[in-house]
Amino acid sequence: MKRKILLVEEQPKVRQELESSLHAIADSFEFTLVGSGTEALERMEHDSFDAVVTDLRLSVINGAQLLNEVMERHPKVLRFVLSDLSDRQATMKCVGTAHQFLSKPCDPHTLASALERALAFQNWLPGEKVRSLLAQMHKLPSPPQLYFQVVKMLQSPDSSLEGVGEIIARDPAITAKILQLVNSAVFGLKRSVASPVEAVMFLGIDTTKSVILLAHSFSYFDRIKDSDFSVENLWKHSIRTGNFARLIARTEKAAKEVVDEAYTAGMLHDIGKLALAANLPQQYTEAAMVAASRRIPLWEAEEQVFGSNHAELGASMLAIWGLPIGIIEAVALHHHPAQFLSQSFCPLTAVHAANALEHAEASGATDLPVDADYLAQLGLDQRLPVWWEQCRTAEKEAAEAN
Repeated sequence: MKRKILLVEEQPKVRQELESSLHAIADSFEFTLVGSGTEALERMEHDSFDAVVTDLRLSVINGAQLLNEVMERHPKVLRFVLSDLSDRQATMKCVGTAHQFLSKPCDPHTLASALERALAFQNWLPGEKVRSLLAQMHKLPSPPQLYFQVVKMLQSPDSSLEGVGEIIARDPAITAKILQLVNSAVFGLKRSVASPVEAVMFLGIDTTKSVILLAHSFSYFDRIKDSDFSVENLWKHSIRTGNFARLIARTEKAAKEVVDEAYTAGMLHDIGKLALAANLPQQYTEAAMVAASRRIPLWEAEEQVFGSNHAELGASMLAIWGLPIGIIEAVALHHHPAQFLSQSFCPLTAVHAANALEHAEASGATDLPVDADYLAQLGLDQRLPVWWEQCRTAEKEAAEAN
């Protein structure tokens, strides 16, 4: 069945050109083109759509206002905005209402790719409960354009670490978070780093890309003031889990792609907690109290309160962002790795073990909350003590170096 997409473009000439170009991807999508935000809202009252793609600059109802209305009236519809990304002031008005930004002009194949990535999450999510919960997330960070700018630069033959650092320097919030990370004891640097260019040269490209995603998410949710929820503690746990996951993957001599995905998934595995705490703070506090009073894992209490958990929700966000499927699966199933069909070491394996190790290290526990049967099926049940020792040794060496 074709996915139904509503396109909003005010200029008749541009709309006509767009309609002609969309024939190239008509096999996968059914497009409806309208010329105003008002007409778009009217059509959505009578027809159902999977996604709406709107130009940012519309008269009467502009793109930002349209996306706000769509979010309120049709929260399950994915929201895309077409924008000249150099117009930062106008684009920023859509942060929190657009799931994804697309740069104008946007060719049909780029549009199709973005739509397919964002819509693909519906094929693997556990069910309607997750989609219903996602629809309640009115405060969500849109994909960080900075990340895509960095990726685009790296594809250029003229790319350099200095150039990447200069791009990052344009975003004060993410710059602050990256400098916080690179100057932390985790990396064991003997001197302080004050500029994003230096930070990128120290972290390297792959780590920098992962940190941008994490920093973007945490910076967006810095407004959370719930006394029962510590953004800072979750930030530290996420960084440490990412480092552990990468070390575990390297210890198992995994391919570079697996190592990189394990690291990114480890850093982002709890992003769903941020979304729940920001959007449904009272219910999230209730879930935390249920977990504490009944002595059950938080994800189990979340399922009782929300009907789903932070892992599934976080994976949904990353799927909409278009991250690789290996990262999405690792985030979605890091509490339930046995549900994954892979019979070999993968990013999920590393993140599941890393998360358990970090919680044990932080709490001083001697028992690890891992799925022993899952590890045994992979023939890795004897590797857990090795991983734990490797992680401890790496942190000790980093601390001594500092």
